[in-house]
Amino acid sequence: MNSKLEFDSEFCNVRYIENENVVFLTWKKFAHLNNYRTPTLFVLDLLKQFPHSNFVVDARNGFEDDKEDVDWGFSELLPNMSKTDCEYVIFIMPETENLEDEMDMWTKEFGKYFAVVKVNSYEQAISKIHNRIIVNVKYAIKPGKRDEFLEKVIENGIMEASRAEPGNYKYEYYKPVDSEDILFLMEMWVSNKAQATHGKTEHYRRLQSLKKEYVINVTIEKYSASTIE
Repeated sequence: MNSKLEFDSEFCNVRYIENENVVFLTWKKFAHLNNYRTPTLFVLDLLKQFPHSNFVVDARNGFEDDKEDVDWGFSELLPNMSKTDCEYVIFIMPETENLEDEMDMWTKEFGKYFAVVKVNSYEQAISKIHNRIIVNVKYAIKPGKRDEFLEKVIENGIMEASRAEPGNYKYEYYKPVDSEDILFLMEMWVSNKAQATHGKTEHYRRLQSLKKEYVINVTIEKYSASTIE
């Protein structure tokens, strides 16, 4: 059955789930060209139609890896999805090495625009949407060096690279109005694993080098939070 809220074919099913405000795509088998593009464009239309809806993909039966469609997805589909107010893209998938390799290119590309999570079930997907890891960092900077430190962070691509990590939801620096030598960083991650992975990246190591040069002291607060709808 195909309607304004649901698309169904032998290859996949797409439907809008109102109580969760989720666009849910289930792949039934490999699809190519119009069999792949028509339902994913239907996903795009639903994301546009329903404000703040999120995208959940059941990829347990595989996922698109045809080069022609992948190129179309990267150059056409995802940039247009990024213009919606979707925040999360969540993949339901088994932990198998073959599918992990196939999915990595997609999660990395989606991660340029959205917070990306891999889970084992739809229930886990919904839980992830409503729970985030928050890290608040307070930097005490050497006197008169705060702006220079922040400029170096930007020049080294640390903010851009951190925001592009698939598991990142937010990465923002803030200057308090009552101090010239304090800098705050607020991070939001989709899971503890995503935040831990961040600590193993090359851009994180670049940040540590800058901190040795510019920072006197660091205070970190980390906690989990549920979103309020």
